[in-house]
Amino acid sequence: MRQTKQSVVVLERNELVSAASSLAAGLLIQVTGKKNNTPLATLTRQTIASLEKDSGHSTGFHESGSLRITDTEASAKGLDLLIEEAKKHHIPAKLINAHTARKKVPWLDTSNIKKVAHFPTDGYIDPYLLSMAYIKGARQKGACFQTKCAVDKILHKDGKVIGVSTSNGKLYGSTVVNAAGAWSSVLSADAGFPLPLVPVRSHYWIAEPDPHYGGEHPITLLHDAAAYTRPETGGLLLGVQETNSKTFDARQLPHDSASFSLASGEAHWDTLIEASDAISKRFPGIHKAQFSNYLSGLSTYTPDGQLILGEIPGVEGLFAASGCCGSGIALSAGIGKSISSLMINEDPPFNLSPFRPDRFGCINPFSEQFRQSCADARSNKIRPGTGNSSSG
Repeated sequence: MRQTKQSVVVLERNELVSAASSLAAGLLIQVTGKKNNTPLATLTRQTIASLEKDSGHSTGFHESGSLRITDTEASAKGLDLLIEEAKKHHIPAKLINAHTARKKVPWLDTSNIKKVAHFPTDGYIDPYLLSMAYIKGARQKGACFQTKCAVDKILHKDGKVIGVSTSNGKLYGSTVVNAAGAWSSVLSADAGFPLPLVPVRSHYWIAEPDPHYGGEHPITLLHDAAAYTRPETGGLLLGVQETNSKTFDARQLPHDSASFSLASGEAHWDTLIEASDAISKRFPGIHKAQFSNYLSGLSTYTPDGQLILGEIPGVEGLFAASGCCGSGIALSAGIGKSISSLMINEDPPFNLSPFRPDRFGCINPFSEQFRQSCADARSNKIRPGTGNSSSG
């Protein structure tokens, strides 16, 4: 939040990097079916080296590259569009044959593959280390961070924001950025404009180290299986887009997401079992893999799978940076650059019109119908033909 002396104060209800960011799979995919995201993700990729140098803090980035793998004509056409998009932004990308793909990912079954594209400058990053590097860099620039300070209400008067009410008292300022993640819609609703986003469960499984699929290799996006993999300390991280993603009423969430389980008993294993046949077409070893860890977190999704980024209507000086749709890590530098420009009344470096908070009109983000539309956006994220990708 910007105060009268141009200072920046970041308020965190719990501890820094203790919620969604720390649980992300950390994929840094630059080109997806969401063309509006490409410039933001590209900036994140370009920022890593300078961020590490300036902050003196590693981000744990692995330039593993990514393979986009398709089995059908529909998804193959989507792949062609991704390569065209990459060329527009000078991002290296090309089609490779099955033999080359198998050399890059030895456990990959390449029989009857339709098309494979290689994006060599993609990779994966440690979301905790990345966040801490951002925090350290911000502190070096003068930003102040207050933990254990919950925002209860956004204060506004005569159509202008004047500050926030917190568990530690009131804090006044002319600009407030609502970046409260799963709780963003609750805060904004109190200010008169509920943000059009819903907390949706994102999850992945981690297989124990194994020489058959361990080691460093590219991220794989299995478009027709609606799944992705990346290396994980000698094992394999596997993310699956379930057919009916679980959503939550933001008003019912506890203050600390670590205090409740996002899984319904052991039902999350059913999701992996149901997806295993489709995944095994490309990863035959899935039936023998020992999946010893399951991680889940809250992502915020919108019906169109696009960010919520910009000024909130009706309250001057109130901005939103949320609805990341599972791509918050990949888009982080672009989001930060955009929102900081808006805060100081400068034109943002990207076209933010597709991310307008009011693009859906009057909605109720707590209704079953709206929640289902956001669940569908999550479930279809890397379905055949969409060309989309996931980071969590």
